Order: sequence, then structure tokens, then C-alpha cells
Amino acid sequence: MSKKTSLFPLLLGAFLVSACSESELQTADIHTPEVQSEVAVENTVMTEQQALETEIALGSATKRLCSSVLVSGRTSEHVMAEELNNPALAAVTFSIDGDLVTSSQDGLTIQALYRPYIGCTLIKDKDAGTLRAEFDANRFAAPPASPDEHWPVGNQVELPTELEGVDLAAINLAVDIAFKDLEPDQNINTRAVIVIHKGRIIAEKYAAPFHADMPQLGWSMTKTVTGALTGMLVADGELNISAPAPVPEWQGDNDPRAEITLNNLLQMSSGLQFSEVYTAGSMSDVILMLYTIGDTGAFTANKPLAHPPGTNFYYSSGTTNIISRIQHDLFSDWHDYLNFPHQRLFQKLNMDSAVIEPDESGVYVGSSYMYATPRDWAKLGLLFLQKGEWAGEQILSPEWVEYSLTPATAPERGNYGNQIWLNAGAPGNPENRAVAALPASMYYLSGFEGQNVVVLPDQELIVVRMGVTTRGQRPIWNLTKAVLNAL
Repeated sequence: MSKKTSLFPLLLGAFLVSACSESELQTADIHTPEVQSEVAVENTVMTEQQALETEIALGSATKRLCSSVLVSGRTSEHVMAEELNNPALAAVTFSIDGDLVTSSQDGLTIQALYRPYIGCTLIKDKDAGTLRAEFDANRFAAPPASPDEHWPVGNQVELPTELEGVDLAAINLAVDIAFKDLEPDQNINTRAVIVIHKGRIIAEKYAAPFHADMPQLGWSMTKTVTGALTGMLVADGELNISAPAPVPEWQGDNDPRAEITLNNLLQMSSGLQFSEVYTAGSMSDVILMLYTIGDTGAFTANKPLAHPPGTNFYYSSGTTNIISRIQHDLFSDWHDYLNFPHQRLFQKLNMDSAVIEPDESGVYVGSSYMYATPRDWAKLGLLFLQKGEWAGEQILSPEWVEYSLTPATAPERGNYGNQIWLNAGAPGNPENRAVAALPASMYYLSGFEGQNVVVLPDQELIVVRMGVTTRGQRPIWNLTKAVLNAL
């Protein structure tokens, strides 16, 4: 087995299942003379497939190294030891030169560029100089420092030693357990846990070198932010969720995708063909989108329909990136677009750590690439718990919050709303719900590798867990049940 073949499954680990059949992989973009033997054709196909596999593997490693070091502030040694420690990386050369992270293996070089305030972007069709020139940091609304006040207004936290009606000892024990393997040799790798009750942090723990001021990747928790930003644009009169989604690729004559509404996109029922799978072995659409394409929104917008719009629930990061591109296209000035989530959401909540990263086309990767401290991620749960109100200001309309937390019609178990997960249960049968041991009123942000912000509104409780769990059960549900029992 060549290095290119072995690098892919080893490096990506928990990623990838095939997005297309073996025959599709072997015929895509391959040009060989008719006189070649079958063996020669097969070798040509495998070479091109191996090149794509290596591009994905290097892309995922390069992007993660760039963001982890230059956005989160971790050391490259820690990232290599924790996330990029596969033996296959012995054949890869990594370098960090100022704002540019480069990886090379077997003649293939992948780069990611860091830009202040907007993080790291994989370079695909442009070059580092072009990306640097496009962004003017002086035009970015740099976040003000959090006020010197208690969380959530500021960042001061004083953990209580006792609370009436709360078994703090049981909660702290549950927090400690969340950092321990649930299965033999699982390497659960929990990095942060926070428990908030009635708007106050009552328990908090980090695994060194992670700490309260270090931004962490939320993966698909970013989708809930994208949904909230859409609500602001709806309130501004810029978007209508009931209208056909304004996607240029769908405007041709008799294109059935023209019937897809923004509501369909928000509720993951667009009907577009897409594979969202993270199993080791081969390539799904979500992986191809994130690591081989410079325009993540266009990647999915060009997909055909697999189901009539509104009839089938299928969770798709590609769908969210179409929404991000729709938001982008409303702005005539790119820097105004870049500033939008910061001025309208993050700065209102004093989320001064928050960074959403754009793809090469300049569109925020609204499905996956937001970094924030666990305390700042928790503020999003608190915003929904407070029905969109923050410090006397209505950041999200109560109607948008209600819409977001109302089960979509396509999911059979009432487990999804507008870019956020629910626990409502099947219509007419709430006992048939995703997490039967927790209340039907629960809702939560959820991301790859075990990122969660869980909200139990009836108990005014929020539980945050972040880490890198690549196999076995996640600790969030046992943790949440234990905390709930301690109230």
C-alpha cells in the first residue's frame, strides 16, 4: 500500500464514508487512451483517487493545525500530539510561517492562511497574497473587551460553595466523571464542562492546557448561530422564510429546485442530494465540501434533488452553507458582511472570543467553523433560554425563537427545529423522543466530536461540554442527567 493510500484513513480517523459509488470514483475526470490495458487504466484511476484522498487528509490536518494554533492559541506540539498523532503523519512536513500554515507529502502541498478576526481559510484556487489583499483588518469591527463584571455580562466567575436546593457536591462529581473514559481505552478527551443554573455558572472545569479564555471549535454548533443570524435578516425584511430560496443555480427554466424555500433549508428538508457521514474509509459530500472546494455553498447548491422539498429530513452541513451564502449575497460590501455577526450578535452578548471562519469564496462556513470559549458558547444557550432578550435588548425576536424551537414537520421524532436539535418526540407521542431520560422541552446545540450546549428551560439549566471524542458514547447525556438529578 502506498503512502498516499494509507494516509487517508489513518489521518482522518473518525471521518468519512463514501459519497459516491466505486464506479463513480473510477470514472470521474479520468482521461486515458483506448489502447491502454485494463491494468493501466486501473492504476491511473487509483493514482487520481489517491491524490484526492491525500488532498482531503492534508487539508483537514492543515486547517486544524492553523485554527488550533493561530485562533485558539495552542502550541503546535500539543495539536500534533492530541489530534494529528497518526503514524501516517511521519511522511508529512508541516510548517507555520507567520500567518501561513503549510503541509506537504509526496509532492502535494496544502496551505491555510490566518487573517485577524476571521481565522483560517484553506487555500484552494487562489493564493495567499490574494487572500491577504482581500481583507482589510482596519475595516473590521474589533470586539471590545468584556466589561469587568460577573458572567454573563462580563467574564468574572465565582463558583458557589453552596446553593439552596442544589446538591453541588453531586454536580461537581458529575463534572469530574465527564472527563473520564466511559469505555476502556476510549480517550474521551473532554476539555471543558460548564454548568449554568438560573443564569449563573455553578460548576466549571477544564483539562490543561485548555482554560476559560481559550476559544474552542464548536463544529456544527455553528449552525445554530447561522440560524440566529438568518432570524435577524428576516426581522430586517431582507429575507422571507416562506419564499423560494434566492439561489442563482436554481433559477433556470423548469428547475425543480426553485421550489425549495428558505424554511426548507433552515429545517433540513431541502431534498437536495447530500451525504453527511463521518465514518473512516472513504469520501462523503461533507468531507469533499470542507476540504477540496473553495466555495462550500456552491458545492451543495449544484446538487440535484433527491426528494421533493419539504418531505424528507436529512441533516446536511451543505444546506447550512447555502444559507450562509444567501446571507453573504445580501451585502454589497464584503466587510459589512464579515462584520454582521459580530455587530449584531457577538458584541451584543460580549462574546469577544467568537470567530467564524470563511471559505476561500469569502462566505462564512456557517455549518462548522466557529471558535469561541466555552463560556461564550454557553451564552448562545442563555440567549435562547431568555427568548432572545439580552440585557434589556431584544436580540432575536420571541417569534424567531419560538419558530426555531418548534419541531419541523419532516423529522419523525420531533428532534429538529431551525438549525437546532430538539427532544420534543413524535407528534402525539412525546415519549418517543431522542433522549427519553431527559425532558421533552430540552433543546441543544450539537457538534462533531462531542461539542454540546444543552438547555433545559423548565429547570433554567444549561450544560456545556467540549472536547474531542472520536469513539464510544459521548458524556453529555450522563452528565446532564446527573446534574438534573442534583437540582
